[in-house]
Amino acid sequence: MLDLVIQLVLGPLLVAAATLAGGRWGTGAGGVVSALPAIVGPVLLVAARRQGASAAADVAAGTLAGLAALSAFALTYGRAAGRWSWPASLAVGWLSAAAVGALASMTGTGLALGLVIAVGSLALAYRGLPAAGVTVTASSCSHADLALRMGLTAALILGLGSAAEHLGPGPGGVLAALPVLASILAAFTHTRSGGAAAAELLRGMLRGMAGFVAFCAIVGALVVPAGIAAAFALAVAGTLAAHGMTLTASRPAAAPAISPTGW
Repeated sequence: MLDLVIQLVLGPLLVAAATLAGGRWGTGAGGVVSALPAIVGPVLLVAARRQGASAAADVAAGTLAGLAALSAFALTYGRAAGRWSWPASLAVGWLSAAAVGALASMTGTGLALGLVIAVGSLALAYRGLPAAGVTVTASSCSHADLALRMGLTAALILGLGSAAEHLGPGPGGVLAALPVLASILAAFTHTRSGGAAAAELLRGMLRGMAGFVAFCAIVGALVVPAGIAAAFALAVAGTLAAHGMTLTASRPAAAPAISPTGW
């Protein structure tokens, strides 16, 4: 029960933090904040506690490979958002993620190959997304809007977590990397602030994935030889360092802003 509570609390809180950061510093910075491993972290810890360190290492490797699905979603949604409404962009984004995720779940990758897939797919998606060239600010978010985002995130986490328990460590890791937060934040940003803001959010998310990748790689490499406590402590430290540098670089001192428009 405690494991479930952790997962259902951290994910929605991350959505809230990303939303507030987007309104304060621009949607790109909000995307960076959303890339924190607040969902996969508890997933890996639960796997380590319930199934042992070796299972956690397998989940970490599967999650890295599964980032190809997130990359596919970000690239497809970001490019579609410039021409289509959010429902159409969301549909093609999830179709791409599902297809790539299915392929990733069948690879049976180890940690090294998973890391290569993660870094390569994230880099390709980032290069393929259109750049706004300016800071895109998000429109104001009401308390009801924020609560809806958090509630939908919790529901998706619950559904994916239940599925992951029945699929085993490798496919479960792929599910942990599916674009839960990305789809919620992109759709709401698209609706409130337009397609350019959604694309910039996804670019920021891809930039912030350096910390996510570091977390999974450190856990995957160290959880067996160093133990659960040491591996997770080092993973958190590495993630915070990488995220701090990325977030700082994503907050320009002065830049022209695009005023949000309705969609």
